[in-house]
Amino acid sequence: MQDKSFLQAIQDLQDRLSNHTLETIGHMLVHRTTVAKATLNIQDEQMRAVVKNTLITGQMIALFTLMKEMGILDETQYEEFTAYLMHSLIYHPHNS
Repeated sequence: MQDKSFLQAIQDLQDRLSNHTLETIGHMLVHRTTVAKATLNIQDEQMRAVVKNTLITGQMIALFTLMKEMGILDETQYEEFTAYLMHSLIYHPHNS
C-alpha cells in the first residue's frame, strides 16, 4: 500500500462518500439531523473534522441546488457558490 498525501486521502474519501452522498444528505436534511449528531461516534478528531466538513458542504450544495431549481439563484451564482465551497473543503479540510 502506498503512502498518500493528505489531499489525496481527502479526495479518496470524497470519492467514496460521493456514492452515497445524495442519499445521506437528503436523509439528513429531511430528518433534520445535525452534522454534530451524525459524526458523534467518530473517535478520530481529524477524521471527524473531515467528515463534518464534507457533510456540511454537501448539505449546502444540496440547498443551493434547490434554490437554483426554485429560481432563487441563477446558474452563475450557483456555480460560484459551489466552486467556493468545494475549494474551501479541499484547501481547508480542518476547519470545523
